[in-house]
Amino acid sequence: MTRPLSPEREREFQELMGFLSFYATHVSGVTQTSTFSIETVCSGIIEQHGKSKALEGLRQAANDVIEELSDKRADGVAALDEALRASGLITASEVRRRYASSYKRITKRGTIQNDTEYYLINGIVVDFGNGISDEERATLQLLLDRYEAAATGKTVVSSQQ
Repeated sequence: MTRPLSPEREREFQELMGFLSFYATHVSGVTQTSTFSIETVCSGIIEQHGKSKALEGLRQAANDVIEELSDKRADGVAALDEALRASGLITASEVRRRYASSYKRITKRGTIQNDTEYYLINGIVVDFGNGISDEERATLQLLLDRYEAAATGKTVVSSQQ
């Protein structure tokens, strides 16, 4: 018998399950039934391998969704975020912030290198419901400002440089 998940991981499990179920139904157009749904797939994984493995699978699926959303315009992601928020679910921007390996690379590197990265960071900055700190939001805004300035040939002056 496997150990139960910690409260934090259980919350993460439930958040991702809700997010992926909404995304599958409302964005990808997958019809979920009593015999096929995110929940039934997870139940099978839990039964065979435990809830930790099911959580790993949900994380991988979340990363796949983030990759799928990487070429979407900020206003499209904002509309999705609003629909998710209205349903009481974690937003795509928050999932992107938490799980996107490209987000982590950008923040570690400290620069935005292309428009795809710009839209990823912009989506996170404009989502005020995603739970990032004011300090992190300011840092991300500085990355956006620098990218925009480089594109227009202007200089960004900041006390955070």
